[in-house]
Amino acid sequence: MALDSLLSIGESKKSELKEFEEKKQKIEQNSEKLRQLIAYWRVYPDRFIDYLCSLNPHNTFHFFFYQRLFLRVAMRHQYVYATFVRAWSKSFMSVMCLMIKAILYPRAKLFVVSGGKEQSASILSSKVQEICGLIPALEKEIIWDTRGTTARTSQTKDSVIYTFKNGSTLENIAATERSRGRRFQAGLMEECVGIDQEILNNVILPTMNVSRMVNGKIDPNEKLNQSSIFVTTAGYKNTFSYEKLIQFLCQMAARPDNTMILGGTWRVPMVEGLLAKDFIRQLKMDGTYNEASFEREYESQWTGDVESAFFNSEKFDRLRKLNLAEVKYNNKTNAKGYYLLGVDVGRFDCTTEIIVIKVTPSATGVPTKQIVNIYTIDADNFILQAVKIKQIFRQFKCRAAVVDGNGLGAGLIDLLVVDTTDPDTGETLPGWGVINDEKKDDGRWRYKQLQTADTILDALYIMKANAPLNSEMYAYCQSQITNGKLRFLINENIAKEKLLSMEKGKKMSAIQRAEYLKPYTQTSILRDQMLNLVEETEGVNIILKQSSRKIRKDKFSALIYGLYYCKLEEEKHGKRKKRNIADWMFFS
Repeated sequence: MALDSLLSIGESKKSELKEFEEKKQKIEQNSEKLRQLIAYWRVYPDRFIDYLCSLNPHNTFHFFFYQRLFLRVAMRHQYVYATFVRAWSKSFMSVMCLMIKAILYPRAKLFVVSGGKEQSASILSSKVQEICGLIPALEKEIIWDTRGTTARTSQTKDSVIYTFKNGSTLENIAATERSRGRRFQAGLMEECVGIDQEILNNVILPTMNVSRMVNGKIDPNEKLNQSSIFVTTAGYKNTFSYEKLIQFLCQMAARPDNTMILGGTWRVPMVEGLLAKDFIRQLKMDGTYNEASFEREYESQWTGDVESAFFNSEKFDRLRKLNLAEVKYNNKTNAKGYYLLGVDVGRFDCTTEIIVIKVTPSATGVPTKQIVNIYTIDADNFILQAVKIKQIFRQFKCRAAVVDGNGLGAGLIDLLVVDTTDPDTGETLPGWGVINDEKKDDGRWRYKQLQTADTILDALYIMKANAPLNSEMYAYCQSQITNGKLRFLINENIAKEKLLSMEKGKKMSAIQRAEYLKPYTQTSILRDQMLNLVEETEGVNIILKQSSRKIRKDKFSALIYGLYYCKLEEEKHGKRKKRNIADWMFFS
């Protein structure tokens, strides 16, 4: 390297050192004013963001009033619980709050946690990038060096950590035992309804037991230490997340300076233009609309178990283990396993509901039943309904379909037992033979006389429920849940996060994603219907009535119809086994 180049580098270093010393001296001279300013910004964090935005001549970012309110509450209180609807920008504001804490409290250790590590990583990275894009001054506070093994900032699929120039860190952690022993001062529990109770209490919250030290001392009044922000859409009562909300409510009444709970409905983001005006109207007109789901997602009302409820929310949630919905027969299905349909018939104001049950033999002798998909038919025309049901039956190569034969159902059955022509394709779908056919007064079979060479034999079981039979089906469904023999699809929010973590999901359009998530959403509606049923006893029979008449029970009816067929098959199998054993004992 030439001598003049070496000299120029030396001069440049001297210039940088001189500039650094001048800035240091200026800061020391104004340290008291800076302390006052930072103390002010800790109480009015929105003003801090306003100041940073003023440094950018092309700034377009501005707060809505409710966002300013949230930031001030989150910075001034140690414990905050916020229940807000979708499109409220709750994740955006919560991550911004953590970034402000990281800047205004040097060497702070902060975290974000949610039900899945990939989910928390996705939320944190996307929101930090969005915020930095809107407010470039915040971007300059982060060390973006991601090179080598000593990188200060890293971003991967399931792990994100941002290191700030003042020594603070902001990262996502896993809601698992692997996070035990970590140390932080504050954290964000994103979508806390999906975080496991034991992990949160025994692993996550204890990570905040070490306070931030300043000059070797701890300030006992510092709001940062052990501060927790719980953010979620409304969930279900009688769950840990709801109990946590009640705990915070009691703390707020006792110490309002330390704890605060917040909530808001769809009306706030709609007024500010974050939610389309006709969105709610279209949502209510959708075929999968459910009153309880709407109250949770857009009214921030916690729903779920009611007094004397027959089914328990926690037991149901423990059985939501199926990650993938099925849309056709799976070739990997157990040789002795089979699919069947449970169908509750509706028309005009009521939809027809179809539950797809996959029955898999178990080593204990009692098969496991997986609810792999749920379909809703809006068509008023029974011909169209019959075509759709037969198509689903064929897709899954079902052993049988159990159809409600009372009232309206009789009209649909008349079309299921004969050949039906698909009006769209012209294809002829064969009729079904009836398993439990009965003789009429004249001695002839009611449906057998309609059979042809193409009829699918023993495909239809006609369900004609009455009080004793309903009682039997309710009890069986309850026992299957209690014994863990039922499996349901995972929550639609978890399914969405899993989908968006894959390339396939990222390439989908909004309509394609909604269609993909429909079975998971339908399962949540089924859950709401079951938790709305209140038990009453009339003699020996179990009577289940709707606590809220707004919430239907048609999906639940379709479920218990299908389960009743499983019960009959199990009883038949049990009798066969007993008979075989008796025969063996006789000949010995």
